[in-house]
Amino acid sequence: MSEGDKRGSARVVRIEKAPSRIDENPEHRVLRALAESFSKTVSEGAQLRPGVIRAKVDRSDLYSVCRTLRDDLGFEHLTMISAVDYEDRFEIVYHIASYQSRLLIELISTTPKDDPAVDSVSSIWGGANWQERESYDLMGIVFKSHPKLERILLPKDVLYHPLRKDFRG
Repeated sequence: MSEGDKRGSARVVRIEKAPSRIDENPEHRVLRALAESFSKTVSEGAQLRPGVIRAKVDRSDLYSVCRTLRDDLGFEHLTMISAVDYEDRFEIVYHIASYQSRLLIELISTTPKDDPAVDSVSSIWGGANWQERESYDLMGIVFKSHPKLERILLPKDVLYHPLRKDFRG
């Protein structure tokens, strides 16, 4: 607060208006922080629309990037994990939210078809546990260091992953 003019014995106090957002452009702040901290493994950072950003991360640094998002950049909620099957690769897509900054980041990590594995982020966000199990069950993505990576929807003795494009039921 700043003190205003004194008129007679009464003081007039002007209250400074609080900023409407923590940072004028929080999207660029997050993308810049990721690019500086992970210059070799984070790429294609872009703002898709106000409040939504996207970046690709090499699977070797996925866990570290997610830890930085939570601990240093305030992304406290993992909203979704999904896997996409392309002809030559899998993409694992994470939607992670920061309620304080009103941001959502779409983080994409790629794996080859013959080694569909990434590090588990269930120790960072507990809600990842079942979502990783679902991606494992339906797409065959292995989440290394997951506390209980087993089927969650299909019977345990099923030998296939039904959402893969190469599945023939």
